[in-house]
Amino acid sequence: MFEKLLKELEGLKHTTFSVPVPVDEDGYLDKECPSPACMFQFKLHADDWHAIVRDEEVFCPFCRHAAPARSWFTTEQVEHIQQIGIAHLRGRIDNALKADADAWNRRQPSRAFLKITLSVKSAPTPLLLPLAAADPMRQKTTCVACGCRYSYIGAAFFCPSCGYNSAEETFKQSLTAIRTAAQMRATLLAATDRDTAQITIRLLREKGMNDTVMALQRHAERLYERLPGAPPAPRNVFQRLDDGSALWHAATGTPYSAILDAAELSRLKIYFQQRHLLAHAEGVVDRDYIAKSGDPTYRMGQRLVINEAAVLDFVALAEKLGDGLIASL
Repeated sequence: MFEKLLKELEGLKHTTFSVPVPVDEDGYLDKECPSPACMFQFKLHADDWHAIVRDEEVFCPFCRHAAPARSWFTTEQVEHIQQIGIAHLRGRIDNALKADADAWNRRQPSRAFLKITLSVKSAPTPLLLPLAAADPMRQKTTCVACGCRYSYIGAAFFCPSCGYNSAEETFKQSLTAIRTAAQMRATLLAATDRDTAQITIRLLREKGMNDTVMALQRHAERLYERLPGAPPAPRNVFQRLDDGSALWHAATGTPYSAILDAAELSRLKIYFQQRHLLAHAEGVVDRDYIAKSGDPTYRMGQRLVINEAAVLDFVALAEKLGDGLIASL
């Protein structure tokens, strides 16, 4: 009675179909990290997805989670594919049922006293519009290691094709985040009560001083590792301005004074010492700070006050020094 349906169901076991995934106006495919804790969305150029990326392993640009290439569909793409799949299966089953019903009805005697006929009523097939690609993303990067092109919003640290961590990209993005946090005063004052806002503003600025030193340290360490034949760098040497300059000078012939002028180096030394004071003395000025920083604006026992201009100046000096380190390689 249901020969067509049974045959169709048997055939469905071996059925495959493809759903085209659209690219945006710049030729990039939407991708999403399959790790539930991350789900970072990014884009990867379609040509590079097919020519460079390996089927066995793709990396999340944010968290470096690794998974096979088939795992990187976005949530929207998966939902769209499911809808198309359900519509496709339902259409084939409906057609088989209608064919069985027609065949059954044709076999009924035309002059019989009692006839049993079958009819199949199916819901209208929904009109599924083609999936649209998300808008092009702001940041576009080409991996210096493998040439893969990818794009993202916010921060990304790893190439999705080879997993390479670019020192330059990470450094720039870290400084951008510090600048943004340092300039949150108006936003915080508008969003919460004044006391909470003032505490948060102070903490963000002080954190910015620490994060700037750490960003410059990591940047210098990664660049130093590229130097052929250079001896291992002492632990945390790039947290100490004079020691870091001496090591870089010995390895490349370029001291920090060849990158920054005397006034810039003087300000940078003060900021490094302020970061040290915040990290180890809760920001309370001591004799070591006065001796090492040369900062005439504080006396012993006072507490540091970090303003927005200081954080932004520190970031600008760190960026200039970091760019100079790259140029000296």
